[in-house]
Amino acid sequence: MAASDPFPLPREATIREVGLRDGLQSIARVLPTAQKMAWIRAAHAAGQREIEVGSFVPARLLPQLADTAELVTFAKNLPGLFVSVLVPNLKGAGRAIDSGADLMIVPLSASHAHSLANLRKTPDEVVQEVARIRAARDAAGSKMILEGGVGTAFGCTLQGEVKEGEVLRLMQALLDAGADRVSLADTVGYADPARVHRLFGKARALVGDRLWCGHFHDTRGLGLANVYAALQTGVTRFDACLAGIGGCPHAPGASGNVSTEDLAYMLRSMGIATGVDLSALLALRQQVAGWLDGETLHGTLWKAGLPKTLAKVSPHPSLPPAGEGAGSAHSRGPSAVPPPPLGEGWGGGSSPARSLPLKGLRVVEFTHMVMGPTCGMVLADMGAEVIKVEPIDGDRTRHLLGAGAGFFPMFNRNKKSIAIDLHHPAGAEVARKLAASADVVAENFKPGTMGKYGLDYASLSQVNERLIYVSHKGFLPGPYEHRTALDEVVQMMGGLAYMTGRPGDPLRAGSSVNDIMGGMFGAIGALGALIQRGITGRGQEVQSALFENNVFLVGQHMMQYAITGQAAAPMPERISAWALYDVFTVKDGEQIFLAAVSDAQWVTFCDALGFADLKADPLLATNNDRVRARTTLLADLRTRLAGYSAAELTAIFERHGLPFAPIRKPEELYDDPHLLATGGLADVRLPDGARAGQTARAALFPITMDGHRLGVRLQPPMLGEHTAGLLAGLGYDAQAIEALRAQAAVA
Repeated sequence: MAASDPFPLPREATIREVGLRDGLQSIARVLPTAQKMAWIRAAHAAGQREIEVGSFVPARLLPQLADTAELVTFAKNLPGLFVSVLVPNLKGAGRAIDSGADLMIVPLSASHAHSLANLRKTPDEVVQEVARIRAARDAAGSKMILEGGVGTAFGCTLQGEVKEGEVLRLMQALLDAGADRVSLADTVGYADPARVHRLFGKARALVGDRLWCGHFHDTRGLGLANVYAALQTGVTRFDACLAGIGGCPHAPGASGNVSTEDLAYMLRSMGIATGVDLSALLALRQQVAGWLDGETLHGTLWKAGLPKTLAKVSPHPSLPPAGEGAGSAHSRGPSAVPPPPLGEGWGGGSSPARSLPLKGLRVVEFTHMVMGPTCGMVLADMGAEVIKVEPIDGDRTRHLLGAGAGFFPMFNRNKKSIAIDLHHPAGAEVARKLAASADVVAENFKPGTMGKYGLDYASLSQVNERLIYVSHKGFLPGPYEHRTALDEVVQMMGGLAYMTGRPGDPLRAGSSVNDIMGGMFGAIGALGALIQRGITGRGQEVQSALFENNVFLVGQHMMQYAITGQAAAPMPERISAWALYDVFTVKDGEQIFLAAVSDAQWVTFCDALGFADLKADPLLATNNDRVRARTTLLADLRTRLAGYSAAELTAIFERHGLPFAPIRKPEELYDDPHLLATGGLADVRLPDGARAGQTARAALFPITMDGHRLGVRLQPPMLGEHTAGLLAGLGYDAQAIEALRAQAAVA
């Protein structure tokens, strides 16, 4: 910050989205949960990292917010997202603690009249409630942050004037009662910049950084001016509502908080980083406007659009120029402000940082298709810098059709791309320098290919003895090692196709199971080698292979034969270990898988469906009895269940804890409520083809770490997107880089 600046402003600020609570609670329409989840997901994709998703109030009072617990669960699975909820009392706080939200806000009206009308408590009674909430939180062992929000801080429509001294007294009382932080709110839009500067200045002098947030309604058009005044006092967090929706029931005609998009634009124009992509935010506003058709929306940016000069706006003193630095998952246009580097942790913004486990690790991959790229993706998702070396004309999977169309965007997120011609001597030299800088090199080419360019383990380990080298092959060293292998090849020769198809009709599994798992085993090997390197100081070569992976998958069937002497039958012809364990065709031709794999589950099944006769039949008393009678039993059950719909059976089986599964197509998973609620899908930018620049949702790596999914930090790269930056990091100056490009050694 420049010392001479008469209006000192922060380098960064945080916008806490409160439209899903403060906005929707003032609108009669009840927005479906799926639309709210889509809102949260899109806001997160646009770079927002703090969202107030709802309030734990009785559903009969505010049905608009009845799904708050579901939204917390959904939002908590988005990486780096800090989730807030509002609670009016101890009961609501208990529900908030159970939900696992990061922060709960307890509102307190400095206006006695407003407090009684809104909460049926005096302000001091609310303070006492905060003390009880703090005790309950601590007793539960929760680390949830407790924020006391002082509303009507500048007056109210019921009482009129509210004394500054009373606001400050209540603020301190909240902290004394156990609140971790406090915020100030202009609930009815009475504030002006001068009063904001004065009160926020006094509050900062009193409680320092424990003054957490400013909450300004734009009822009289001064919301942004009031934000600016608060910024000058050192406050850097502000509530905002998308499209300015909402208001206050005790302020007729009031708009909601300042518009999120207007606030983000003002801060961006002033050179204050928020991490918010304005274009993505405006797209979200348009989507929400469609959901709220007929409701009153506010804001001006959506009408006027982004100015052509925005990308050229000079940043605030000491801030880097707009757009400088590595691209992020949220940088979608020249006017976007990159958020804090996501490689530092789970996400940007002001959320508590969680370091990814492989942060600081450099991986250079010479891979193509699925197996090798999967290994790189696993390491990248866990925080490693993964550099994908591509031919000058790009990885072939960028332009595959049909079943291969999704290969590149699915398995190459969170990576950088450098395009090198390994056949060119200068290109090969660049590749060797890059590989020598790595902690891990991964490759999946034919045996002997990497050695031709001095990129094999024997050559590279002489330069870097700490190098871990992961080779993905068709076969481990042995009689088959020089054969060309594909997923389909090893499924056929490794018994998986035999087990999947009907007798005499071998059938490959419906996914690239060996390619994907082979890449995962390569990553596991790399992680093991990294641990050993930490002990010995030396690297090693790791190999993973398709055939051996396949053998591991069918190992259970091999062991069955070894133990019983009976060969395993293909899955369609297998002798089931359980009687009720099959796909049933039910009402309207729908299909559903139903199971009962214990005697207790069988009893539950009979009770749930009213099959008392089956329950009482001594010939069906045990699982083995039922397996012996399976042919006739299944025929009977198919007749009995045919009149039920799949939805009815789903409800019955879920209610009684019995195993079941709808028969889904892959494309139907985009609407799966569990995947939507847990953040199992993330938007990725398509780098190639007719839909280049558009987004599609991709499945994330199927684990959580510290309670969070491993998300998208870098979009699947465009060909050679990072060539210049990586070459500069290897010591090549601009002239040398241009010379390499002129030789077509790199692109």
